[in-house]
Amino acid sequence: MTYADLMSFLGNWVLPGSLVAIMASMGLSLTAHDFREVFRNKRALIFGVCSMLIIPPLIGLTLALTVAPTPALAVGFVLLATTPGGMLSNLFTDMADGDLALSMSMTLLLSMIYILVVPFYAHFALSYFMGLEAEVKVPLASFFWDIFSITVLPAAVGFAIRALRPEFALAFKKYLKNIAMVVLFSAFGVILFDQVPVLRENLGALFWITVALNLIMVCVVMTIVRFAGFTRRENVAIGIEHLMRQEGTAIFIAVTIVGSNEMSLPMIMNTPVALCFVLAFVALARRFQRGGSSVSAA
Repeated sequence: MTYADLMSFLGNWVLPGSLVAIMASMGLSLTAHDFREVFRNKRALIFGVCSMLIIPPLIGLTLALTVAPTPALAVGFVLLATTPGGMLSNLFTDMADGDLALSMSMTLLLSMIYILVVPFYAHFALSYFMGLEAEVKVPLASFFWDIFSITVLPAAVGFAIRALRPEFALAFKKYLKNIAMVVLFSAFGVILFDQVPVLRENLGALFWITVALNLIMVCVVMTIVRFAGFTRRENVAIGIEHLMRQEGTAIFIAVTIVGSNEMSLPMIMNTPVALCFVLAFVALARRFQRGGSSVSAA
């Protein structure tokens, strides 16, 4: 197997397979009561969705207008900031003991909205920053199936197993999720190693703009939710949803539709940067949870 074959195997089979297993394991932990609670208290869901549609695009557009080094990179940052929360937000919400049902509801709803709005975002960015008037189209059927097959379908299977065989579901969940996480992060390591030359060449301004995007976004969102009266688990789910992005779709637009590898660099850079942010966020959430439990016990 050549190196190109290995990277193709990772991208086409290992990553999707590990994500399917993770989503199935999350379905194993969910019950109908979890979703009833989300829709009974719609305020957190409505806030999370509206926040994702407003705050990240505004921050991304501001950075693109003020500090992006080239027009292509400016478009890349707009595409990155307008992508919905990624499927991994569900995994990290689960790790941080956040509201998993709320996280999955936000991810799925935002992904469906994104299908409708991404052509407008992309066309505006290309026209404004690069003067390109070509119509940008996203294959709706395949995009919908990609989301459905990796999120809804495996989670629904896990959900059904939990309803029919709850004892088996709880016992099997831990093993399935642990194995899938090891495979997933191992694949991430290989892919990031493959991208080292690209990242090294464009580290400077690109790195700091990406850090600023994530830092400003999480600070603004968490400041707002602090005064919104949501629960700790809802705050965790909303915060993580703003950090994890669906970079793959934005890379597809940049590389395949527009034909600009340079435009994809903000998305490539954001993968390790956002991962560091969300791991720190999860660690803090778990630490505050333990601190709150200790206080309650005392």
